[in-house]
Amino acid sequence: MNTTVYLFGEFNSGYSQYPEDYTSEIFGKFNENAKSTTQIVIHRDGNLMYYGYIRKLEHDCYIGLCVVLNGLLLTRIDGLFSLFEHTISGLVTNGQLIHFNEQGEIVTKVEKLYVNKEEVDLLNESLRAGFNHFINDITALPPVRFGISKDSVNNFVVDDDLNDIIESSHSNGYTFIYKSKGFNTAQMNSYKGVLARVSSEKKYLQRRLEKLQIEYDKVLRQKKQFKFIMILVVILIACAIGLFFLNDTLSLTRDALLNANDTISMQNDSIHNQSIRISSLYNNIHILGQKLQAEKALRIEAESNLDRLREKISERQPFFVKKTSFDYSTGFLSFDYYGMSDETVTINARVYDDFGLVLSTNSNIHIKLGDNSDSIDMSSRINESKGCSFEILKDNVILGGDRH
Repeated sequence: MNTTVYLFGEFNSGYSQYPEDYTSEIFGKFNENAKSTTQIVIHRDGNLMYYGYIRKLEHDCYIGLCVVLNGLLLTRIDGLFSLFEHTISGLVTNGQLIHFNEQGEIVTKVEKLYVNKEEVDLLNESLRAGFNHFINDITALPPVRFGISKDSVNNFVVDDDLNDIIESSHSNGYTFIYKSKGFNTAQMNSYKGVLARVSSEKKYLQRRLEKLQIEYDKVLRQKKQFKFIMILVVILIACAIGLFFLNDTLSLTRDALLNANDTISMQNDSIHNQSIRISSLYNNIHILGQKLQAEKALRIEAESNLDRLREKISERQPFFVKKTSFDYSTGFLSFDYYGMSDETVTINARVYDDFGLVLSTNSNIHIKLGDNSDSIDMSSRINESKGCSFEILKDNVILGGDRH
């Protein structure tokens, strides 16, 4: 199938697309009429059909994907949303072009797309492979209707009649199909929920820690005041002892001694009150310590919940394929992956040439946690001169692939 793939969007440093050519004006109109978080845009330009997708991001950014067919028309488009949505999910998981922030929002760290050429090339090959699955839903493109402007715009929602949408796609200049909900995959919703909850709990714990720090500083100041009072008591006792040895001047200093005794009595009462207060403060410190331990337990529980969620994710998708390569001399398909669990799983590997499926084989592999690699024997009979596309699946879900 003769296809051209484009990646475009508004990123950190403004608009960027790859490859760069005259189509930037077309993609600009895609974005001007984009009204939802996600939408499919179909544009006809003579003998070319543009099948595009725009996903709005945070901070007025967006990312767009487009596959251009030459002389061909898709007669069914109900699989386009699924293809593009799973592509966006894969990009978020990979984290090179777009990713979740701590608040569970999809953001981008890309400046210019040509800097990320390797990731973009892998994405292009994945979209080409995805469109190859629509081979049974493709027909020759009907002639242009010159009575309709090439810049005409027709809007639909995803639940509108499919035949009306197909008719508009090759008759009008631009056909927009909007989808206002259900555009995130289950995997993305799980990640987003966990990140949002962890971020909220983190903010709550930070506020609690700040309050406890204020209370602790207050207790330290009160302890310093108590030390000052004890020094004062020692001084007063020393004065009383001095007066005791001044028997010769007792008659002259009797009044002064009585006043001093009264002062000592008052200070003793004050010390007693301070001792009660300090005892209360120590109790408060003990209570605050218990609360701090409780907060730590909550944090540990949150981390445990996150681990359990990771285990649930691994039950459905134990690993994510990052890159594949094929050695025609040995017949082995090698792939790099990121493992979510440590287990043995059964995967299916398929080979396609330009005419369709060539070979399909199942293999048991042992997945390891983190970044790893493995290989599958795909038979050395595959003809290198034809050029082949490879897919790796588990339970009929495409985990990755490439063309070699």
